[in-house]
Amino acid sequence: MLLPCSVPKWEEHEVIGSVMKYVLSFLRGIDAINLWTGKLLRFLILGIGGMLCYEVILRYAFNAPTIWAHELSLHVFGAYSVLGAGYVLFLNEHVRTDVIYARLSPTGRAIFDLICFPLFLLFTVVISVEGAEMAALSIAARETTLTFLRSPIYPVKVAIPVAGFLLLLQGLAYYIRSLLGLIKARGVN
Repeated sequence: MLLPCSVPKWEEHEVIGSVMKYVLSFLRGIDAINLWTGKLLRFLILGIGGMLCYEVILRYAFNAPTIWAHELSLHVFGAYSVLGAGYVLFLNEHVRTDVIYARLSPTGRAIFDLICFPLFLLFTVVISVEGAEMAALSIAARETTLTFLRSPIYPVKVAIPVAGFLLLLQGLAYYIRSLLGLIKARGVN
């Protein structure tokens, strides 16, 4: 696993050193965005828990169930689920098949990550573009659920391209770090 600050020392080369400062600043910015998003998402879970507790208390203690708590909690959970993808990648906690990856050296892992990046890029671009189209259509139609509540569903659909973009940014940061780690492992200073 490459750590966020595991990059080669470029101080000896003035031009490369100044470019690297911008690159590292860019990487830290991406990390900060996804870290902030992940910390903000924690409060959505509290909201979901609060809504469901409220529903359960009203339903079983007062025999007065709500018509909105369950549906709204599903909307919030949908947004929570997709928006956390960039944060999870920042933490390097995405599920992967470690049968091969865990047995590789750090250099081998970096090479493997670099080889897999085009697939990741394709995946995140498709999610972002298709999600944006789907969200735009949903907003234009003022799409709602088919339930009695008829709650708007487009806010949840807007979360999909936003999540795709955050995941794309964090994946780009991961790719750059893998590339820098590979350069460092090869002894290029």
